Amino acid sequence: MLPYMRQSLVFALLTIFIVSGCKKNEQHTFDYPEIPNTIVVEEHHGISYTNAFSNLEKINDSSIVQWFKEQDSITESYFDSTSQYRAVYAYYDSLENKEKDPARRIFYNESGATFYLSRAKDKRNLLYRQEKGTNSELLYDPKVYKDGSYDIAYYKPSYDGKYVAMAMEKEGHFFDELLILDCEAKKTIGEPIINTKPKKAGGYVWAPDSKCISFIAYPNYGEDHNDRNSYTALYCLDNLDGTAKSIFKDGKNGVSLNQEYYPVPVFRSTQSNFMFIYAGNASDFWDSYYIPIEDYKAGRYSWKKLYSSEDMIFHDRGTERNGKYYFKRLHEDNIELCMVDLEDADFQHPKVLFSGKGEDQLSGFKVTRENIYYTVSTNGIASVLYKHMENTEDVQIELPASTGEITFDYRSPYENDLWVSLSGWTANPRDYYFDPKTGKFQFVELGMWPDFPEFSNIISEVVEVKSHDGTKIPLSIVRRKDHKFDEESMGIITAYGAYGISETPWFHSPIADFVNQGNIYASAHVRGGGEKGPKWHEAGMKSSKANSWKDLNACSQYLIDNAYIHPKRLGLTVSSAGGITGGMAVNERSDLYGVFTGFVPNLNVIRTEYLEGFDDSDTAFEFGTIKEKGSYQDLLRMDPVVNLSKDKEYPSTLMIIGFNDYLIPPSGAGKYTALLQSYNIANDKPYLLDVKFDGEHEIDWVEDYAKMLVFTKTELEKRH
Repeated sequence: MLPYMRQSLVFALLTIFIVSGCKKNEQHTFDYPEIPNTIVVEEHHGISYTNAFSNLEKINDSSIVQWFKEQDSITESYFDSTSQYRAVYAYYDSLENKEKDPARRIFYNESGATFYLSRAKDKRNLLYRQEKGTNSELLYDPKVYKDGSYDIAYYKPSYDGKYVAMAMEKEGHFFDELLILDCEAKKTIGEPIINTKPKKAGGYVWAPDSKCISFIAYPNYGEDHNDRNSYTALYCLDNLDGTAKSIFKDGKNGVSLNQEYYPVPVFRSTQSNFMFIYAGNASDFWDSYYIPIEDYKAGRYSWKKLYSSEDMIFHDRGTERNGKYYFKRLHEDNIELCMVDLEDADFQHPKVLFSGKGEDQLSGFKVTRENIYYTVSTNGIASVLYKHMENTEDVQIELPASTGEITFDYRSPYENDLWVSLSGWTANPRDYYFDPKTGKFQFVELGMWPDFPEFSNIISEVVEVKSHDGTKIPLSIVRRKDHKFDEESMGIITAYGAYGISETPWFHSPIADFVNQGNIYASAHVRGGGEKGPKWHEAGMKSSKANSWKDLNACSQYLIDNAYIHPKRLGLTVSSAGGITGGMAVNERSDLYGVFTGFVPNLNVIRTEYLEGFDDSDTAFEFGTIKEKGSYQDLLRMDPVVNLSKDKEYPSTLMIIGFNDYLIPPSGAGKYTALLQSYNIANDKPYLLDVKFDGEHEIDWVEDYAKMLVFTKTELEKRH
């Protein structure tokens, strides 16, 4: 974190960068490392494709590792030689770490205490307040654990506030170590469990009596990144010997579980009447199992199916209160808030509390002791808050600020406390406590994100863009109020379009700074996402995947046609599964984009099933499988690497990857980069690969974004 006294100097340096640019006509040449292009022709169902640079899939081979290291070295040299990069990075770091010691991952405990993590230097300390208005106390400093190199990745306090389950992470280690902290003694007790990864799936779940925790455990933790055949484990305070017993596992107690699914346990309160397990996977709808609390206490784990994925109940993990179960389901293309009595659960004929309609669909909900709250989102990017009324019309609750997304927090379904977080494109999230008695909002200072008055001139707007087939695609545009539509500014557009995940409004100060310079930042809410509900998702997956990148290209063309930006100064940035959308958008319309950047991007989706250690069930669900002819053909059409052409001119490209990525093979970005380098005979553009050798499937919101923005700005300024 930069001291405040240095921020003015950094700002001055950045001002020089903004005024002078990055040496617009500066040219680089690149001595890319050579590697044999081992071509393998793969054939399925009588149809073949070329797997170029197949040798890059051998990521444990020393020569392949060396090639990735040399690529990374070239990328580092690029930034070392790019004017003012370090100053820009330092400035963004000062923006993102503006608070001296911010409270993050706040947990409002059922005991009345408030727990949170506070970053001190490079570690997350665990603190708490026993009750509202009291001073904070330090509970645990991770530097005291083992050699001091571990950090707190995740935590969960017991309902009575006496204990905390913590996941300790170490750089370069895939799995985390589970510790139990005694809050009164402020010391850990028992032996650690070493086969957990709660941030990936499931978290830690305390039993109602606060004597045991449940979590997803991995039996093959000794093997690199092997998270298959996971099971729900139980670890109790009366036997903290470092071993846990399985209570929900494939092949036991009538359970049949796909080896790539994650059995997610759920209790929500000291008063929970049931324990639930959800078979987590990539789909919108999961199977659910349950047992009564009496069976759990007696150690009888004879799981009963509560509902199946065919019942079209969303994976939000419903809420049980007083024997009633509240959940979201898809019914006749609309998302509904429903309730059943678990004494006689009829999921085919539930009580419907709210039903979405058209572009206005149910988003989230929270059940408290006396009330039910829910949010309705328009196109996934503008939200309204309601309170359900049993015998009269539901009441819209007036918010203290306009918002793009609303998220909830609470103590439990048996308490009335409710916290509401409001997010948008132009300012950091604001947290409020909602008083159910007065109906008033109180601003919450704990965990307050910093204000940025220097960005007060930024606004956002939503337009609808006609895609190739006439479908209207929402496009969020962030710009200055006084933006000059003179075709001189730059623009960055992003899209995701997969797994039904909506690109909801969010604020990021480096992006705000880019916009504040007179540029455009746009988010295309393409098909494949969840902005308009499950049908929107289905319209951009498998055989319909082309809609995702065609929607993106239509939105990019809109920005150019309507003079938001210079015609040659549009950059595209994507992440994760958005790599398919972005990569194919560039393959189809490389002329639209001057720069293409990706964070841990999926660029070679067809190869996932071939490689050990990667979750092909998610890929098969969302994109397709090589085992079926039609699905195999879908994969061929959507794979950016397979569809690269040596006859096209591609934009300057930067891919930032984690070499230990457990979701997306790093070989995909490696092949993509190697092919572009081999195609660019003139060697007049950078095609760079930034490799974090200890990194997983993650983004550094300061360093990675500084690189993306500096690279984009530098390369776009060369285009006239």
